[in-house]
Amino acid sequence: MNTGFRVKSLKLRVLILGFSLFTFHFSLFTPALALAKIYIDITSPAIRQLPISIRTSGSPASKELESIVKNDLGFTGLFSFVDPDVPGAEIIADIKVEITDGLKVILSVNDLIEGKEVLKKRYDASKIIIRPMAHSISNDIYKVVTGKKGVFRTKLSYLVSTSAGRKELRLMDWDGFRSIKVVSKGLTSSHNWSQDGRFLIYSAERNRKWKIYLLNLKRYREMVLFSSRGLNLVGGTSPAGLISLSSSKDGSPEIYVINIHGKGFKKLTWSFGIDVSPVFSPDGSRIAFVSDRGGSPQIYTMGSNGRGLKRLTFQGSYNTSPSWSPDDKWIAYTGRKNGKNQIFMVKSDGTDSRQLTSRGNNEGPSFSPDGLFLAFDSDRDGRRGIYIMRIHGEEKKRITPKHINAMSPKWSPYLK
Repeated sequence: MNTGFRVKSLKLRVLILGFSLFTFHFSLFTPALALAKIYIDITSPAIRQLPISIRTSGSPASKELESIVKNDLGFTGLFSFVDPDVPGAEIIADIKVEITDGLKVILSVNDLIEGKEVLKKRYDASKIIIRPMAHSISNDIYKVVTGKKGVFRTKLSYLVSTSAGRKELRLMDWDGFRSIKVVSKGLTSSHNWSQDGRFLIYSAERNRKWKIYLLNLKRYREMVLFSSRGLNLVGGTSPAGLISLSSSKDGSPEIYVINIHGKGFKKLTWSFGIDVSPVFSPDGSRIAFVSDRGGSPQIYTMGSNGRGLKRLTFQGSYNTSPSWSPDDKWIAYTGRKNGKNQIFMVKSDGTDSRQLTSRGNNEGPSFSPDGLFLAFDSDRDGRRGIYIMRIHGEEKKRITPKHINAMSPKWSPYLK
């Protein structure tokens, strides 16, 4: 592996560390909840909304916390909010906030039907950082209610086009807040996360040469993973630390894999067409990719060893940008219909294709780590921006400002 450069800006490094690795000290006052009641079964085909009250007290910061928690939980579509002074809630979450030399919060979640406390937790932050703490509270409430992890402490990487015609690779919270720039040299739309969330991998043209880079988000250290003549574009990553990519180093773009140390370079496809955008299945056993070997760009799958080729999409003449759901059941992709690009989903066996968008041009779908949401970019409001929606197409919401051109979102895995 060749080493690129170590960023010398201490200020920027501190920003990265604070953004990616901010943690809380907390104390859990109630027993482990392994056998706790599940209030909402998110695997059920018929999901009801749980009536919940959020009650805050203490510092004026409590109202900001309440607003963030309600935004987090509300977007899932699993909760209906009831005023604490009005009957009808089944769960009440009490959030008590104290600000002294830091931020201290006590969360108490009570089952109003059975009359018992189901969670009590204290959070301490060394300084006032409201949003990460609020997202942690949302995750804990969500876990009590559903038994599953919440995505409220996850991130999105994405690209922004600048007025100078360059692209910046940025990170932001799942709801669009706390955006920071991490890379601004020669980027394409090709980037992704490592499975453990420690690295960003991306393609960039610098000094007239296309290279694939790896950025350590803890140390903010950039390294060159792969360099050759031609166009080299990163695809996805596997749990075993493999990285898929397309390269035109031998002429036509073909699919290759390399490990996260820049070793083990291996070619997987040989065709007269163009093979690009390779992404691993959740277990790393298969790869979805785009090929025009059949006459037009379509989604194909194959084993991670290059065998077992199967064409997945047949509807439409231009299908690109596959993204695999975490449960292996679905592949989201961009498909052209009536002259516009839209987001579709198809089962990973090629059945049950569904169109999720219809307004404007919509591209680059990326699943959340729980598989319940999709991020994508769209020009539906004029300037291209990043949106999120539920996987059935509901509640489309722009999360980047309207004054910037944002595109190519990639949802992080769960972050520690």
